[in-house]
Amino acid sequence: MCLTCVLPMMLPGAAPTPFATDAPEAGWLGRELGGRITWTGCAGFLMELDGTRICFDPFASNPGVLDTLLRPARPDRGLIADTFGQVDAIFVGHTHFDHAMDVAPLALANPACVVHGSATTTEICGRQGVGDGQLRTMTDGAKVEIGPFTVEAVASRHGTVPVAGRIDVLELRGTGLPRTVFRWPRGQVFAYRVEVGGVAIHLQTSAGIEDAPLARQRPADVLIACLAARQGTARYFERLGERLRPKVIIPCHHDNFFRPLSEPPRPVARLDWPGFLDDAAALSAAHGTRLVQLPRGVAVAL
Repeated sequence: MCLTCVLPMMLPGAAPTPFATDAPEAGWLGRELGGRITWTGCAGFLMELDGTRICFDPFASNPGVLDTLLRPARPDRGLIADTFGQVDAIFVGHTHFDHAMDVAPLALANPACVVHGSATTTEICGRQGVGDGQLRTMTDGAKVEIGPFTVEAVASRHGTVPVAGRIDVLELRGTGLPRTVFRWPRGQVFAYRVEVGGVAIHLQTSAGIEDAPLARQRPADVLIACLAARQGTARYFERLGERLRPKVIIPCHHDNFFRPLSEPPRPVARLDWPGFLDDAAALSAAHGTRLVQLPRGVAVAL
């Protein structure tokens, strides 16, 4: 089905450009939970309902290219606090810097919250002073309840990154922290399923798929999908759609995370936005899925 045919079936106001500037119209979810969801940039999301706030892959520091290449980048603690504030739980998809570098500072600023992630994630947070009581190592299928939210870890894979994939570090080495952000290890990769108020949200914050854990999943109301490095995963959106049959798809991890959040977002390398719109059109034709774009840094009614 052509894009011009399917756009009328998408949510009114969905922009055929990578980054929205306005929040979607009320009712985009099909029902109102009375909460809020915020895309904070990269693969980061905040969800809040009934006074409980949980976040996924919180990352705001966005070190520039010079910091990344020439010196050890450091988390911007003030920006992290301003972006995420008080949180009750943190969930980490994997331990690359653009997903995990800001996790420990956020946890230390919120001593009652717990970090959930792979053994690599909890170890690197422990090396930064986060106590054992704030760390929970997740395994495939593990579920936790945080206020009104139930969150399940779903084993997954990372997308294929040309060249960079050849030098990717898989696990922590030695002691202390990696010397550069490129040495932050991947560790095990998770997607997450969130159930809240009768709504299911699947967060695929890395563009790879582990078939058996995905096959275990029930349909989801919302699919939040990583766009970066998806080209190496065969039938990426088709496979997610076949299993999850989402009513809504929200793109993420498509902004250039070397640009500060204070600047307008720009696409990540090799984004291929027209190709994504074709995939969204195919999902719409097959499952009635609507494209919804969240403006970065704006709390949207959930």
